[in-house]
Amino acid sequence: MLLNKRISIFDFLNTIKFDILFIACYAILVGFMDQYGFLSKISIPIGLTGVFGTAVALLLGFRTNQAYDRWWETRIIWGAIVNDSRTLVRQYPPEQLHIV
Repeated sequence: MLLNKRISIFDFLNTIKFDILFIACYAILVGFMDQYGFLSKISIPIGLTGVFGTAVALLLGFRTNQAYDRWWETRIIWGAIVNDSRTLVRQYPPEQLHIV
């Protein structure tokens, strides 16, 4: 969507203030839990994170590819509609169309 008015920095910050507050509280909570040893008892093997990371990367790659294929197909269909409408308009001279 194109906007004719400019958005001020204060409007932007007013829009995202709750998101910033939530992220700051979450970061403070995680930092507190890490500092005082609540998270030090958790140990995750490095191989497990590698397997999960690879699986997530493959799934995201397939989803991105599928979304691009859908966009490309839509672009082809829209181009065909535009070309067909231009051809239709060129077939009839303006005096036959009876445009008022």
